[in-house]
Amino acid sequence: MNLSGKQRRELNSLEDIFGASDDFGLLNVRARSAALGKNDLVASRFEEVNQFIDQHARPPSEHGECLSERQMAKRLKAIVEGGNHVALAGMDRYNLLAGYEPDQVAKPTLYIPPEDVTSIDDILGSDDLGLLDVGDMSILDIRHVPPERDAPDEIAQRTKCEDFWQFEYIFNELHADLKSGQAESVQFAENWQITAGDAFILNGIMCFVDKVGDEHGRGEHRDARLRLIFENGTESNMLRRSLGRALYMEETGRRILRDRDDALVEAFQDIRLTHRDRRTGVIYIVKTLNKNPVLAPFPHLYKIGYTEQTVDERIRNAERDIAFLEGSVQKVSEFECYNMNPQKFESLVHAFLAVQRLNVELVGKDGKKYRPREWFSVSLEVAREVIQRIIDGTIVKYRMNNTTGQIVKKNSLS
Repeated sequence: MNLSGKQRRELNSLEDIFGASDDFGLLNVRARSAALGKNDLVASRFEEVNQFIDQHARPPSEHGECLSERQMAKRLKAIVEGGNHVALAGMDRYNLLAGYEPDQVAKPTLYIPPEDVTSIDDILGSDDLGLLDVGDMSILDIRHVPPERDAPDEIAQRTKCEDFWQFEYIFNELHADLKSGQAESVQFAENWQITAGDAFILNGIMCFVDKVGDEHGRGEHRDARLRLIFENGTESNMLRRSLGRALYMEETGRRILRDRDDALVEAFQDIRLTHRDRRTGVIYIVKTLNKNPVLAPFPHLYKIGYTEQTVDERIRNAERDIAFLEGSVQKVSEFECYNMNPQKFESLVHAFLAVQRLNVELVGKDGKKYRPREWFSVSLEVAREVIQRIIDGTIVKYRMNNTTGQIVKKNSLS
């Protein structure tokens, strides 16, 4: 049946097809330029607009029914106002670049009664005023975010101490000494060192440093794992710097100080390691030449330190080293260490002169604050005598008179 009432034409060849009347313009093909690259974001978004018009027979509206249409309309507006028209000309099959007006599509007047709202699309579809339009979402794009740092290889954990019976008597003695006054608990200071045999109070629980593991890092970043025994029968392998930070930041963090003389005797008994004559390092004394006003109240200020290099090599870059207060220093004395543990030697010097340790906060050349750890406000004679008496073993017979700043015999009343 021929519904149109017209006579059907016989088309037997391509010439008949192209020669026939094309009332609907089906054979009119617009020439297209070379396709843009697949990675061209502007071209991709422009083609999305074309496909939208193909489907809806109208350009996208900034007041459309869904979020994707509103975003597409804003992108099209940006392309028309400042896009690369030459590159997009071959894709503009709807002449959008010639003068597109975003408001040419009337605002929808769709109204959905509240009782008929059953989905998010219903809510967005009835937003006549565009109140729910989130606009440009590019602010949420994640850029320039550094990758997450790898977690530490080992994190301190509290576990049951299987050999707690070996430490139980230590905690009993510490409590007894605290009660009798032979030991005292003092607030933890930032520049205090943590060594094996030290005891602390952390979060109200007494703890004891059984072992200090191998050190890693350099300078002030040196650190080591501890075996830390708690009086409640647990133990932890936390880092030394982590323990120090926790004790310093906590208001109730305390260090337990036993009788200083007994502690030095015990430490001196373990100072010698071998009978071989070999040089293990140098204990040195240097004087600061830094003119920082903060240091002015300390006219007798000396650094007592240890190095495996020569002293001259160690102080070569003193002006750039906070260990030397970032200033010039003058070498005063040096003591060769043979057949002994120099680190232990150095810790004994610091323990004997703990009260004379410089306790100030300085600002480095990089703007960061730091506290010196190896500087002491003592006379040069006292510093030299402390070192010599540790070497000859007589240090156990002496103590520091913190009032006069002098070394006196234990039986002396001065």
